[in-house]
Amino acid sequence: MYNVSLTNHAPLGIFVDGGNMIIPEKYSFSDWGTHRMNVVGMGDIFFIDMGDKKLDQYTNPQLPWTQLPLGGLIRYRGLEAYFRYQGKGQVDIAVDFLGNVQLHFAQGGMIVRLEDLTVK
Repeated sequence: MYNVSLTNHAPLGIFVDGGNMIIPEKYSFSDWGTHRMNVVGMGDIFFIDMGDKKLDQYTNPQLPWTQLPLGGLIRYRGLEAYFRYQGKGQVDIAVDFLGNVQLHFAQGGMIVRLEDLTVK
């Protein structure tokens, strides 16, 4: 599990897991796993706890953080960010007044491209 620190400047609010909790400007979530955060008017930020599963195409011994034992994926508006961590991970997320999202991963992460839909 990892912790999430949120800075919220979304003009219409943010809801977590479909709830009606009012998220203040700064908020922290402990022992976060798989959750859905809705930025009203922009869409869902989907946090996926991957546990020890890795995205093989983004695992590289020349990038030491990709070798860390635990990981997650964050999906928002057709984009994905992949991160790995050891022990207690930390994800910092800031949503600005336009609904733009900025992420920071304390132990390592990057933007990745996953196919949402494929045909065989």
